[in-house]
Amino acid sequence: MRKRWKTVKNVAVHVAVLLVVFVAALVLFEKYINQTTPGGAETMASSTFPLVYIRNKGVSYNCLHGYAYEMDVNYIRDTVTVLDDSHELDIRIQPFSTNVESVSYEVLSLDGTESLENTNVIKLEEDNGYLDATLQIQNNMLLNQEYILKLKVTAGGRDVYFYTRFLLEDGLHLEAYLDFVTGFYEKCVNKSDESTLGSVVEPDATTDAIDTLATMNIHSSVNRLMWEDLNPQIFYKPTPSLVDINGTTASFVLDYRISAINEEGVTELYNVKEFYRLRYTDTRVFLLDFTRTTSEIFDTEGTVLDSKGINLGVTTQELEYAFDSKKRVAAFVQEGELWTYRVNGGRMTRVFGFPQKENMDYRDFYDKNSIKVLRVDSDGSVWFIVSGYMNRGVHEGENGISICYYEEASATVEEVLFVQTMESYDMLELDIGALAYITEDEEDCYLLLEGVIYRINLVTQEYERVVEGVHSECYASSESNRYFAWLKEGERYNSRTLYVMDFETGSVQEITCGENERIRPVAFMEEDLVYGAAYASDINIAREGSELFPMYRLTIVNKDGEEVKSYQDGVNYILSVEQSESMLLLNRAVKTESGYQETTEDHIVSTNTEEDVTYGASTQKSARKCSEIVLRLGTIVNESRVQTVNAKLLSDGETVTIRIPTNKNREKLYYVYAGGSLESVWTTAAEAIRRADEQVGVVINDGKEFVWERGNRADTSRIAPEKLPAALHSGTMDAASLEASLGKTVIDLTGCTLDEILYFVGNKRPVLAWTGTEIVIITGYDDYGNLILLRPGETETYYSGPEDSKAMFEAAGNWFVTYLDTDAE
Repeated sequence: MRKRWKTVKNVAVHVAVLLVVFVAALVLFEKYINQTTPGGAETMASSTFPLVYIRNKGVSYNCLHGYAYEMDVNYIRDTVTVLDDSHELDIRIQPFSTNVESVSYEVLSLDGTESLENTNVIKLEEDNGYLDATLQIQNNMLLNQEYILKLKVTAGGRDVYFYTRFLLEDGLHLEAYLDFVTGFYEKCVNKSDESTLGSVVEPDATTDAIDTLATMNIHSSVNRLMWEDLNPQIFYKPTPSLVDINGTTASFVLDYRISAINEEGVTELYNVKEFYRLRYTDTRVFLLDFTRTTSEIFDTEGTVLDSKGINLGVTTQELEYAFDSKKRVAAFVQEGELWTYRVNGGRMTRVFGFPQKENMDYRDFYDKNSIKVLRVDSDGSVWFIVSGYMNRGVHEGENGISICYYEEASATVEEVLFVQTMESYDMLELDIGALAYITEDEEDCYLLLEGVIYRINLVTQEYERVVEGVHSECYASSESNRYFAWLKEGERYNSRTLYVMDFETGSVQEITCGENERIRPVAFMEEDLVYGAAYASDINIAREGSELFPMYRLTIVNKDGEEVKSYQDGVNYILSVEQSESMLLLNRAVKTESGYQETTEDHIVSTNTEEDVTYGASTQKSARKCSEIVLRLGTIVNESRVQTVNAKLLSDGETVTIRIPTNKNREKLYYVYAGGSLESVWTTAAEAIRRADEQVGVVINDGKEFVWERGNRADTSRIAPEKLPAALHSGTMDAASLEASLGKTVIDLTGCTLDEILYFVGNKRPVLAWTGTEIVIITGYDDYGNLILLRPGETETYYSGPEDSKAMFEAAGNWFVTYLDTDAE
């Protein structure tokens, strides 16, 4: 007994000693941090702007976030608000702690060039901390035509601007749609009414094929949609965002936050984004498409390290991360927060993020911004960019690019420069993703914005245009963004000169091809450029949107312009290339008398495959979460707990802002919106339509006008021959000739399916088609799918069966031409 007591006593002494050492270490660490952190450092200021909600019969939708200045409405496309024939619109303002002094509204044309009315709101009624108002809109709007509603709220002595697209249309069943989306997410979280959920989703062969909670869709099982064993609770309820609506369908986005308790008793938080595409019928609302993405909030309160690396929990593998050159420091972005970790150093630093733990609300985790890591230094310091809408801080409500530097020694973040731009977040994300680079001497920053490469001097705060006319699908950037390749001529199918710029030296290499060849950049594999060459005689550009650029050779050159590898077998042509992290997938074809016949794929694999295996994102199984993502660190991690440091912002002096004007000469493009956001950008309407059909989306042009919508087609349609434009009777399908005659923008739809082009006929726009022997005008279709055709120059229409028509047009190459309502330039 005495021996046992002695043992317990010894253990107690050891514990007491260790406790004293631990406390002393904490004191010394805090003292060190306080000594090295400059006195001008502080935490980011909380949000001050109010929020505005649109109301429909007492239900809020379209939560609008305010801008600090008037925006170019040509870049506004987040939500659409419906005005019924009463011309009354209810709004609700959430002022938080800010005093609202006045409210006014303005109705603008879609391009912002015309103001239909500008009115002050006279009456605001307080309701449980909110301010409610009813806007009486004048009778100046046309039915089924989009406008812009601009709200100006003067609060706290500042004018704050809110925008939404505006549509006058009755009978759109908005109430039923809102009931559906609200009920769907609640049933999933509450695990209730499983049979109702089962009746609206569409399980198939892909159901739960990937074991993850990070991505789900309409084909997921009801059990998966109900979160399986995660057992979450609602942490922040969503306010539905209406992103598109027409006479037959509506699309919504829901952003909300859930919480769950893990095995350690720690509360986990998850951000959830859901997209719904719905159709209303007399009997019920049908779910046409559904996607859900879920990402866990990174929190060091729980166990975030295991032997493989940093456990990021539920998220996708599309991570933003970077290492220093010696792979000792990792920087990564998770749900709008930038973190760094010194490998086996035990210190995790939260560098930057708009979300906050204390006094958090919807304004903090508004997701119209992103963080890109530019460079990680060996001492743990990081250059990074925050682009998009600024949720809080000194730039609250501004839109642009914040160029920042995190200094590890003092645990502080300094904004070096703020670039103000009108470019929408969706487009800004694509541009910054393609090119953002800080030179090693930390003097210059290179950015791609709206087809122009800018060099910004971080010392003088001056900028210049380095390269103009950088066209879509005519450029590529290296992994570090140090090297950038673009076509001098800016033409995808007719360029002979490829430039490669080194942003460190400013030097430009020129790569050319033979007179009878054409060239284009394909990709970069790390810092090595891959470009392709095709014979001019093999290139087919006869049909816009279905062009062919069969490359007979791929060449890989290093940073010095030296050839590393050439891919050419003399038989196969490469039609397209798809890139993953460490591999290029080559889609090949062989040349035949009738064209090109697809054959087996091939691959070009990176030489750093071993590094790709030991570093980066990987998946591991989880009993409760299905699977988790781990950021591999290239070594066995010995710690399980980390010491967390929150970086502060340097506030000494005023921030420097430069304003880059809108590029008025930017390339004409077509934009595919799917899943509630910009999915891709295309140079031709036909390519965009095919992609939108695959993604269950819509196509928008530069004027924000609908070019094509999946599912928005009348059951029957007929255009009277006498109402056809005379130009269609000319018997030509030449786009340039038709455009000159019509005075409208003509689009070549070659390669689109019959079902896809009938959207235009259903919206009273005839389509010219080639049958293989003659040109016909598609003027309508009946409820059985029979086409109504007309020969140019004639007045008598005739019918063609649906299957016969489909086969006939496919055999003729699916060559279709139509026009848009926009005037030709």
